[in-house]
Amino acid sequence: MKYFFRSLWTWSFWRHALLSKEAVAKVFAIVGAMYLLLDMADFFSVYTKDRYSVYAIPIMATLAILWVLATRRPITRFSYKIPGKDFRVEVRIGDLFDGNNDVIVSTNTTFDTNMASGLIDTASIQGQVATKFFNANTSEIDRQLDLDLAAASGSSRPNAPGKKIEYPIGTVARVTSHSRTFYFVAMSRLNDQGNASSSPREIEDALEATWKFVRTNGNLRDLSIPLMGTGRGRVSIPRKKMAERIAQSFCDEAKNQVFSNRLLISIRPEDAEDYAVNLYQIRDYLVQSLH
Repeated sequence: MKYFFRSLWTWSFWRHALLSKEAVAKVFAIVGAMYLLLDMADFFSVYTKDRYSVYAIPIMATLAILWVLATRRPITRFSYKIPGKDFRVEVRIGDLFDGNNDVIVSTNTTFDTNMASGLIDTASIQGQVATKFFNANTSEIDRQLDLDLAAASGSSRPNAPGKKIEYPIGTVARVTSHSRTFYFVAMSRLNDQGNASSSPREIEDALEATWKFVRTNGNLRDLSIPLMGTGRGRVSIPRKKMAERIAQSFCDEAKNQVFSNRLLISIRPEDAEDYAVNLYQIRDYLVQSLH
């Protein structure tokens, strides 16, 4: 509910809810319909326009505005088709794993999967993949990751808190389960205490590498992606800005060759409420920058 009420206090909400061309057109249409009813009432002598018309217009306008606002409440999802292209970006507040999209999963440069030691939090995206789709069988995840990582160039890191081979930022490896592919992408580094961190530049590099990997190895399936780096990656970028950066990165890479017809950027409901994420503001940006 916090998300709903915070959205009501933003300029973007009011611009779309009441001041957009569509909203203004609806207000006039409703006022016109009510005025027609008044004409009919006056014809049958139920209402006398000459006597009460000075009060009717403000009342009708108020009712019309209230009706439009009631039908244009804060949104929890929107979809935007890129002009002149056959792909779209959708932003949604909800569960990343809803539906049957392939999923992009942020991980660290050593591709650690161990949840028993606490190195990987069970509540993280990676932890949820392990518990929801692999019954917490991280050895199977490791087996599949190793197949792709065998072709990647890694380096020894003896003091790493988990696995001892580290890969460059942007390295991608796949695991599959339940007819879905999960693209594990290295976008953060673990320090000696096991805490992950990343930077805006590393996030951008990881995204660019992910799109290139999916173009080469994917099957043109719809993709879902979280707000990478905003949680355990500790990137100091507001969540709405990260959604914008992800969308821009995806469209920049797909402008010459489509590798997915739809990118779904998923925002945790808790994050939307705690950090005042407003989908109207994000939609404003995407319409302006991706047009």
